[in-house]
Amino acid sequence: MASYVAGIDFGTSNSSTAITNGGVPRLVDVENGRNTIPTALYFPEKSSEVFYGRTAQQKYVDSETGGRFMRSMKRILGTPLMDSSTQINGHMVKFDDIIGAFVSYMKQKIDASANENVESVVMGRPVHFRDNDPAADDKAQQELKRIARKAGFKNVCFQYEPIAAAFAHEQKINSEKLACVIDIGGGTSDFTVIRLSPENRNKADRTKDVLANTGVRIGGNDFDKNLSLNAFMPVLGMGTDYKVYGKVLSIPNSIYINLSTWNQVNDVYNYKTLNLVKGYQTWALEPEKLARLYQVVQNRLGHINLNYVEKAKIALSKDLSIESILDFLSDKPSIYITREEFNNSISNDVEKIEKFLSECILQAGVKNEDIDLVILTGGSTEVPRVSEIATKFFPNAEVSAGDKLSSVGMGLAYDARRIFL
Repeated sequence: MASYVAGIDFGTSNSSTAITNGGVPRLVDVENGRNTIPTALYFPEKSSEVFYGRTAQQKYVDSETGGRFMRSMKRILGTPLMDSSTQINGHMVKFDDIIGAFVSYMKQKIDASANENVESVVMGRPVHFRDNDPAADDKAQQELKRIARKAGFKNVCFQYEPIAAAFAHEQKINSEKLACVIDIGGGTSDFTVIRLSPENRNKADRTKDVLANTGVRIGGNDFDKNLSLNAFMPVLGMGTDYKVYGKVLSIPNSIYINLSTWNQVNDVYNYKTLNLVKGYQTWALEPEKLARLYQVVQNRLGHINLNYVEKAKIALSKDLSIESILDFLSDKPSIYITREEFNNSISNDVEKIEKFLSECILQAGVKNEDIDLVILTGGSTEVPRVSEIATKFFPNAEVSAGDKLSSVGMGLAYDARRIFL
């Protein structure tokens, strides 16, 4: 019997993996019976333990002693931060090793599921890790390749995530389709136009079937950021003023931007920022709002706040309006948000997504009306303003959603079977 090979979808917000030894790939249980896991780590204070996924999130929320919670680490790949370190429990730890800890965790789950040491993997990657920077984009892939090898994989290949999603969907079709994949995850939006057919499933070379790929570094994390800045941060004093020496000045936005950006939240947890906020509170025209900001910084509640933002985003994908009560703050302020307000907050990002989707169709040399099938994948395609793009752009196409969080992992395993077995 052939050894197992794997595909890993290391995502900005969620990750999954699948394995195969030549047959139909199967998804791996990566966390307590689930085949997807939030891409999150928690390092408890004064402990050598590391927690992952939902467990990391819950341990962080329940913790009374603090610690370091980290999420959206994929966005650091290819940036100068990857060449530096951050402090965890009094020790300087390289970002390379932090991402490596998560990939190693996935490797352990793969090996346990296969009951052997799996040595070959196809890693998913966005069309562009970094926009308009080929050198940084190549650097990001090389960093992820090095991390995968350090985790124990000897043979590491890469595949664009939207192409992997297409490969997973191709197993279900019974006739040729001209497909467009819309893959919008936590960190990027990627698009592929590809010809799919039952006859092509096992072809060794699919180069001629892929007509175009485009992508842009916009995703669900950016939707969270915009919703946070527009609806949540004003409750903490964003947009308010303070008066000092007879002058009325605006509270700077930099702290609020960091608190609204998943991979920058930890940057505000320092004495300098805490003292700065205390000063603003002293002179603030609306001091009760700055008192909330002080509480968030002092008690390291930024990630918990973003959890509420993310829940609001998900709720607004189903409901036209919601009320979010910030019960992690002492005065428990409430926020009323409508879907229209959410749509307005992400409108610039959606316009950019539409621009790059249009570019993909143009590069493929086809018309919108020629697309037979639209494959939606990635959790952010659940946002109505985003999912509506499919019907807006492709009037003749069937729209298939499938399993939006694990289809890329499955497709990568199909590609691993093609490459390694």
